[in-house]
Amino acid sequence: MAKLNILEHPDPRLREPSAPVETFDQALRTLLDDMIETLRATSAIGLAAPQVDVRRRIVVCRTDPAREPRVFINPEITGSSRPAYIEEQCLSVPGEKGLVMRPTRVSVRAHDAEGVRFHDKLEDLDAVCLHHEVDHLDGTLFIDRFSLWQRLGRTAGRLLGRRPAPSP
Repeated sequence: MAKLNILEHPDPRLREPSAPVETFDQALRTLLDDMIETLRATSAIGLAAPQVDVRRRIVVCRTDPAREPRVFINPEITGSSRPAYIEEQCLSVPGEKGLVMRPTRVSVRAHDAEGVRFHDKLEDLDAVCLHHEVDHLDGTLFIDRFSLWQRLGRTAGRLLGRRPAPSP
């Protein structure tokens, strides 16, 4: 197992959409092990393959340190409800946090590491985590979901020297 490097905004690779996983083999299992090791080495609760420079629809979530991480391959959110503002941050956007509207209940259809399809209903932090990570699979970052006022505040903060401007 290896700890993987995490891409950081504004790296353009974070904006590329991910392709579905079609082969469930040892290479996939190795990638999953590496993603889980990488996630465990951080204080984060989720990691998507694009964050480690792999353009595949793979998500690992670990919202409870007492439980094993959950793997979602080719996840499709088939329903969502109970939206709420949630304070978020992201490994790929270090130093940023903000309120984002997310569903706190989702229904998901995905595959496990062996390629077995499953359906599940997630609530609260589990739902928020999965929704955030699925955004990564589509090239969306949590800062893209900021309100107009939040985006203006980020810009003003950079102009006033409170936050570093993103490098090109």
